[in-house]
Amino acid sequence: MAIFKCKMCGGTLEINNNETVAVCEYCGTKQTLPKLDDEKRVQLYDRANHFRRENEFDKAMGIYEMILSDDKEDCESYWGLVLCRYGIEYVEDPRTHKRIPTVNRAQFTSIFDDDDYKNAIKYADGYQKDVYEAEATVIDKIQKGILEISNKEEPFDVFICYKETDRVGNRTQDSVYAQDIYKALTKEGYKVFFSRITLEDKLGTAYEPYIFAALNSAKVMLVVGTEKDNFNAVWVKNEWSRYISLIKAGKDKTLIPVYKDISPYDMPEEFQYLQSQDLSKVGAIQDIVRGVKKLIEVGAITETQTAETTSVIVETMLKRATEALANKEWQKASRCYDNVLDYDDKNELAYIGKMLIDFKVSSLNELSSLSTQLDSNKYFKYLIDNARSDTKERLLSIEDEIEKHLLEERELVTEKIKKRIKIVLAIVTLFLIIFVTIIISKNVIIPNIKYNKAMSLIKAGNLDEAYTIFNDLGEYKDATDKAIEIRLSKTKAQMENIKIGDYIKFGVYEQDNNLSNGGEYLEWLVLEVKDGKALLISKYAIDCKPFSVSYKNVYWGTCSLRYWLNNDFVEAAFSAKEAAMIFTTSVEYEFVIGNGTQDMVYLLSTTEVNKYFDSDNERQCKPTAFAIEQGVYTNDVDGNCWWWLRSHGNKDIYATGVEYGGVVSESGRDALNEISGVRPALWITLDS
Repeated sequence: MAIFKCKMCGGTLEINNNETVAVCEYCGTKQTLPKLDDEKRVQLYDRANHFRRENEFDKAMGIYEMILSDDKEDCESYWGLVLCRYGIEYVEDPRTHKRIPTVNRAQFTSIFDDDDYKNAIKYADGYQKDVYEAEATVIDKIQKGILEISNKEEPFDVFICYKETDRVGNRTQDSVYAQDIYKALTKEGYKVFFSRITLEDKLGTAYEPYIFAALNSAKVMLVVGTEKDNFNAVWVKNEWSRYISLIKAGKDKTLIPVYKDISPYDMPEEFQYLQSQDLSKVGAIQDIVRGVKKLIEVGAITETQTAETTSVIVETMLKRATEALANKEWQKASRCYDNVLDYDDKNELAYIGKMLIDFKVSSLNELSSLSTQLDSNKYFKYLIDNARSDTKERLLSIEDEIEKHLLEERELVTEKIKKRIKIVLAIVTLFLIIFVTIIISKNVIIPNIKYNKAMSLIKAGNLDEAYTIFNDLGEYKDATDKAIEIRLSKTKAQMENIKIGDYIKFGVYEQDNNLSNGGEYLEWLVLEVKDGKALLISKYAIDCKPFSVSYKNVYWGTCSLRYWLNNDFVEAAFSAKEAAMIFTTSVEYEFVIGNGTQDMVYLLSTTEVNKYFDSDNERQCKPTAFAIEQGVYTNDVDGNCWWWLRSHGNKDIYATGVEYGGVVSESGRDALNEISGVRPALWITLDS
């Protein structure tokens, strides 16, 4: 019997491994099932479906594509890509209580013409195919309705994209500035899409036709933000990423980022090559109006202007890529070259850059000194087949230099064997070469020596010292991956004979308050072991957070601490492979309607903390040095702290916790209290 989360509501389904279709007992929806013969794959499906249910469609698509990289015939992942591409959200029908699809990313293309839909049908069995076709019919009907409404809408001149409310429902500063810009533009006679006013008489589930029409008609989009996170809020990014896709497809459109109180470099990377507006400057709104007027009233952008704009973007991104390449910032350089190829898929410099990144060198001159095989690299092959003749000649020349270099190395070795009388001179020369090379290339050779030493330490079984070296090397070669592998191996070794009361290491987090040496291993106390899983709680209070940032949300399901644990903490403490080992748990709490929350990480309740700890002494907890620095208060007697539980207190604005002496405080304390410790709890899968 396999465990799987409902794709619509997140409820837990118990399924036989040979089933491909099931009905959720909680929401009553008939749905297709993925292959459930691999626990890791099930975890990936659950993670992808979690992001999709949260409308973080781009994150979900990344995981579906990861599954497809291992299995090109996985129909359920193809279907997941379809749901993300059309932005399908399942909402509850208040009349029937059934989950029905809504479209949040309308397309001009019918779902029946989508390549991923065709693949889902191709690899599905008969039962799955029936469900896919039935649901696609519903989605296609909704899509046609959206297009019918949107086609009747008058075109917009400007689309203002911004975050309307914060996490606790208060209006953002972004919204206020956006409204000031809206008033200034409408005063000039422009038709402006501003959701606060444009959509005020529309039903929430019916927003998409108007958003779709506005995105496709507006000549200019203004993206307004006063905080880094607001630019990447789910619905804000949904709008501007769709607009950028239209620009990349050749549409005559311009996107202008508008910011205040943040560095322009904190904006999304996609904005880095765009001309932006700083609202803190005197007359900024007037400048925005003049800029919009110039873009709209001069007339539509001609094909020549579009080509010129594309040329500027490509040139800017190539410059950023070259700088990143010179600094050996491989990931940043790779992203920049990918952006170039989005606009110019035959750009030779981008292909050369991608090839250099593969070999971890910064220039063609460095490449010519390597002992490697160029013709096995896909970018080299592309350039030889498609590049200009002078580029081909240069690459073939480098390949000849490498072959010559390899031949010279072989001849040198032979010469050393034949002329042993010169061995002293050869050694001295070799040491001089090494010495000079270390001085000139300390950023290459020394890390390589450390890397090789760490590899030797692994063979010798000294994992702790090897981990320290790999961790210090950062992005050099695959050092980060090696460090994570060591962490995983140590965790899994401890899991083999795990029992209640053990302490195991899993993940990393800042604890000694020395930020220069990175995070330290997290230690966890084993509270329960069953069904191939173990319940863990952190040994120490690892951070200082209020239970809630607002008196309106003093319940586990809506509190800010739950959001922080399942997002910021998970991202900071665990690699992707470690996160995949965490079992998403159904968590119950007071005032809940339905089945509670679905969480990777959570807090114990008052009932659970009494169940798993036998005495006040066992419940006492000390904070880490980092948690103390963040504000956790400790008593003078033994350095213990007060730590949060998820149960509600005896007042509407209180949450429960464990006091300094280990007594469970069922009355609790003010949820906005900022001196309490956090002890995360989670279930880990033992057979990962």
